Amino acid sequence: MATFDPRTMTVRELLAAYVSIIDELLSRGLVRTRNSPLGDIAEHVVWKAYGGQLAANSAKSYDIIDAAGRRVQVKARAIGLGDNRTQAFSAIRSWDLDVIVFLNIDSATYDLVWARELTVDEAMAIGRRRELTNSSAIYLSNVLSAGIDVTERIRAAYVGLDQAE
Repeated sequence: MATFDPRTMTVRELLAAYVSIIDELLSRGLVRTRNSPLGDIAEHVVWKAYGGQLAANSAKSYDIIDAAGRRVQVKARAIGLGDNRTQAFSAIRSWDLDVIVFLNIDSATYDLVWARELTVDEAMAIGRRRELTNSSAIYLSNVLSAGIDVTERIRAAYVGLDQAE
């Protein structure tokens, strides 16, 4: 068996290997989801696309302060082609932000499918209140027709993951 050396792989090769590993762990019943490290990668890509600075991990409502000074929350979901479009992004518990960027990632390849930017008002209008968790749920299907399409902007930053910093 060849030695696996992740140091010699590009970021996108690492992500493809991760998908293969998760597929095997799913088939063995050892994991139930594909989402990690999705959130961190999504935040990094949006930060690269929007500029500014990453917020501290302790920031309650947002992930990035973009180059325009806006508080940006990032929500990403890894969805397969046959997956149910009624899946929700992770819960929103605070609206102390300016915009939310939603990313739909193909769970089979970790490639970006689409990205949309919504204002707080747009996101609140399509969110469903969940009293049990004191949060709002926003479903993939509702995001598709809301806000503005920023897919190409995010895709350019995503492709740039393999370029040296």
